[in-house]
Amino acid sequence: MDVKAKVKILVQQVVEAYIKEQLKINKNQSIAILLGYQSPNPSEILKAITPLLVHYDVTILLTKEWLPVPEQIGGTTYLRLEDTSQVDLMEIVEKTSLLVVPAASYRLLSKLALTMDDEAGVWLAIQYQLLGKPIVIANNYVEPNVYQQIHAPYSVQERLQSYIRQIRTDQVNWIPLSKLNQNIADQLQAFEAKKSLILEKHIEHAQRDGLTEISLPQKSQVTPAAKDLAREYNIQIKQSSKGG
Repeated sequence: MDVKAKVKILVQQVVEAYIKEQLKINKNQSIAILLGYQSPNPSEILKAITPLLVHYDVTILLTKEWLPVPEQIGGTTYLRLEDTSQVDLMEIVEKTSLLVVPAASYRLLSKLALTMDDEAGVWLAIQYQLLGKPIVIANNYVEPNVYQQIHAPYSVQERLQSYIRQIRTDQVNWIPLSKLNQNIADQLQAFEAKKSLILEKHIEHAQRDGLTEISLPQKSQVTPAAKDLAREYNIQIKQSSKGG
């Protein structure tokens, strides 16, 4: 075997080892996928989320319109949104680091922008926001295309754009389906590096809520004033071994 062949084999082995290691790391990261809104092209949605099922620990929440999907994603945990209580949904929010919405709607866009939690999908997304966890929404079929921009009344376009501006201000990632995988990886990395800052007002709120303990990610920072107030109120501040 010549030198070039040996080098090629070694490079291939290094690449394969790296990929396996990355898969192992990603599999420890839990994400949720919400299939709660219809799409004119379900096969495109399924194709986009399939790599996520390989790379991450995924929980899928779906409505009855998406029930054929589980037959095509064997082995992935899924729950029917209509049959899942808010208590169970909150457990999913707490155990996962990110919410993916690969098929959106104007209803989701407007209600999320206005913080109207009168339906399960929007309520779920708001819970992720309240915990500071990333949300990634694919904007295909919702972002006005060039023909809609040409023909639709200006008032309609401006209303849609105002909703889009609002959710992006609220740190929702509004992206094309084609950028889903890379954006999720970037958001998870940023979330892992995120540091929460605990202030006096947070301790005061905990005391009003009757809490005697606050559990925080390891990387959280607690101000000296907050620590003093926690001691005064006999509130324990515990930091877990996990970052994020």
